[in-house]
Amino acid sequence: MRTTVRVGNVEVTAIRDKAHSFDRAWHYPAVSEEAWAPYLDLIENEPGNAMVNFHCFVVRGDGRAVLIDTGWGPELGPPGAPKSRGALPERLSEIGLEPEDIDVVAFTHLHADHVGWNLVYDGEAISPRFGNARYLVSERDWAFFSSREENHPNIARQALPLERAGVLDTFADGHSLTRSITAVATPGHTPGHTSFVVQSGGERLFILGDLIHHPVVATETGWVHRFDADPEEAVLTRRRQLRRLEEDRTLVAAGHLNHPTFGRFERRGGRRIWKPGVTGGNGG
Repeated sequence: MRTTVRVGNVEVTAIRDKAHSFDRAWHYPAVSEEAWAPYLDLIENEPGNAMVNFHCFVVRGDGRAVLIDTGWGPELGPPGAPKSRGALPERLSEIGLEPEDIDVVAFTHLHADHVGWNLVYDGEAISPRFGNARYLVSERDWAFFSSREENHPNIARQALPLERAGVLDTFADGHSLTRSITAVATPGHTPGHTSFVVQSGGERLFILGDLIHHPVVATETGWVHRFDADPEEAVLTRRRQLRRLEEDRTLVAAGHLNHPTFGRFERRGGRRIWKPGVTGGNGG
């Protein structure tokens, strides 16, 4: 499977930091077993759909290397999953990059599974793992998570100290990370949840973030994930954005879906579905 795609003059590589089995009742607690019944064949017989994946993305172009999200990291992992070290550093090395080669680290949002490799601890002393990078967080997400009294340990240890380490920048909707990468506000899952558009040479790729956690939600856009901070806004954002991506046949990188996570939303039998793969459409 292709883990790197070209978007005009830009390369986008999907890196899976971790993966574990998909527990539908845990992820979607308000969705009944009866509601899942029409999709059990999809889950059981389609490779990868019984797993939830945790991807990061490296975007190389315009003379810059941008890392979007940093996975679970070395210490913590998904609830109920076997403890294991994430794979991001090794996967970066395999594509010829070391931590010091990363120019920008940007986040779709500040949940625990997106920030895990940010910082290195030596006792209580901290330093950025990606020592030459600025770390970019949406203004709304930073305001939300930095003002909470209690956060997941990964957020408390790997995200909030970015300010103290002197490497944090915040951004607003529409911010250009490089000439080819633009931030697009897609709120609801978190207040400042952000997707990223990669556009070059007349081609386009959309890094989705957590608008969906399983292919079934391409059809069932009203299903609410356990961690949707504002369920109503999350559903509205998901429906609006997936409709647009389907209509435009845009190539999508959906970080929690089957590795290597590239695909498109399309119509089949009157329903929107997720179709893995990079061929066809207007991007990639």
